[in-house]
Amino acid sequence: MTTEELIEKAEQLFKEEEYQEIIELLPDELLAQHNNAYLYMLRGVIFEKLNDLDKAIKDYNKAIEINPTDANLYFNRGNSWHEKGEYTRAIEDYNKVIEINPKDADAYQNRGFSMHKKGELDEAIKDYNKAIEINPTDANAYNNRGNALNEKEEYNRAIEDYNKAVEINPKYSDPYNNRGLAWHNKGELDKAIKDYDKAIEINPKNIIFYLNRGNSWYKKEKFDKAIEDYNKAIKINPKHAKAYYNRGNIWQIKGNFKDAINDFEKYLKLVSDKNDYWAKQAKENIKELEFAIKIPSYSAVSNIVEQIKSILVFEEDCVTHYTSLSTAKILILEEKSTFRLSEGAFLNDTSEGRALFNFLNNFHITEQTNDRTIAEPFTEKPFIGSFVPKAKHDDLTLWRMYGKENDIEAKGCALTINREKFVNAIKESINKETKTTPENSLITNSDFTFYRVAYLDKKEGNTCFTIPGPTDDDKEMKLNDLMSELAKHIEENEINEEDKVIITEKLNEIAYLFKSTDYLYEHEVRLIIDGVGFKKGIDNETPKVYIELVDIRPALHQITLGPKIEKAEEWASTFNYYLKQNYEDQNTEIVISHLPFK
Repeated sequence: MTTEELIEKAEQLFKEEEYQEIIELLPDELLAQHNNAYLYMLRGVIFEKLNDLDKAIKDYNKAIEINPTDANLYFNRGNSWHEKGEYTRAIEDYNKVIEINPKDADAYQNRGFSMHKKGELDEAIKDYNKAIEINPTDANAYNNRGNALNEKEEYNRAIEDYNKAVEINPKYSDPYNNRGLAWHNKGELDKAIKDYDKAIEINPKNIIFYLNRGNSWYKKEKFDKAIEDYNKAIKINPKHAKAYYNRGNIWQIKGNFKDAINDFEKYLKLVSDKNDYWAKQAKENIKELEFAIKIPSYSAVSNIVEQIKSILVFEEDCVTHYTSLSTAKILILEEKSTFRLSEGAFLNDTSEGRALFNFLNNFHITEQTNDRTIAEPFTEKPFIGSFVPKAKHDDLTLWRMYGKENDIEAKGCALTINREKFVNAIKESINKETKTTPENSLITNSDFTFYRVAYLDKKEGNTCFTIPGPTDDDKEMKLNDLMSELAKHIEENEINEEDKVIITEKLNEIAYLFKSTDYLYEHEVRLIIDGVGFKKGIDNETPKVYIELVDIRPALHQITLGPKIEKAEEWASTFNYYLKQNYEDQNTEIVISHLPFK
């Protein structure tokens, strides 16, 4: 058979989708005999369709060796590298395509997609721009650029691109779904649901569309509708783990504890990595649900705890963290530095976490030892980040207490962080590690939330809790009512020693949100994280247990240098130019305190 006859036969089989027959038609010995780039490419395409990417790349390599000026060969190999997750190699091949043919819109678009996957969103957008310039009627390019803008949290610009994509192709389901994600992120849930409806109308077999609509129903607290969508996703694919996870969260909220346990167990059976963040969350959820079933007081205490947390949520745009100059230097100037939280057991104040238990009539876990002394079992505590509102970034008392360097007061820094950017960075870090994307997102009943600290005031036989800062009397009154309800429940319900340990760990979720009025001037704000799913670091010398979160520099709103820092101008200049050179979009204000510190 001649080369032309072989090509004709292979192309006919390709049209008939007889892929295995093509592989049998084109064994290595025959391809070597004909030494034809197109035949190698054709078999490479078949291997790519069968997801045998290493063999596909091997065939594209051979084809390029025979014909190194064919842009299609580099384009196909680039696609295979991309599918393997080797985005740098994919980009190198798309570069070669563009070098051969600078007007290849698809090469710009695919290179942009690989840049996007690498997290280089600005470079990706440049490539999408070029693809659109070359081919302004490509709906896919607008959709992809919209996705990059969505990830940059530029939701309005993303929506404009999705609008253009559906204008070009009204039957293209992806931009409706992605526009729904943008509306969801903006908090416009009804618009999000309307777009998911349209995406499902066009493509009713796409599981992701049901999951996303379910997530918006969840956010609206329309739990039955959310369950309907997760049910539909599971009906389409009973092995789609994330649908079980999300449905399990809603069963938990609704109090259907056994159904929730079943769904989390199904999730764990279906996921390959049993130890990633989400798997550990599922295991923790099962443990909590089993407590709720087994321990009569657990659900009541949990419910009150969640209500207390909702009252204390801190919603201002920024928080400020006082620290030493040497720590600020590490966080700002050193590569790969991350913000750490220590476990509650390792905070500086040894009385930390006790105000709540003292209020609860000294509720604690104790056991009698043989010599009749009291021993207290260890309970795991959450990881704590201590902050104050932005307005207190330059405060004499706080410089004295916390803005220290080597125990010398006022020689530290106050780092003011954009709260939303910081929280989003933590979520993105988890999603990146677990390969969770906006299109296959998981919902959770817990979050990375900042809370105001409430202060316990005891005078003239009355006990009350004060929430400093901008709040309303209703919240304070509701908090005090809930605290009284919690104390009454603890007092009236007999809790055995074993269950006390479990109840104490639940109370630890809020124990660090209460302090005595001696600290009222701080107006403290705290980030409380249970630590589930995070790797625990151990500092043996201190000793200290901690978790590492994220680089704070992209969320850094302001740096305030303490009033006694030596060479403050030089430090300010160093921080300023480092951030400008390494974070082009960053606009961090730098302030040098001149408070009259003595």
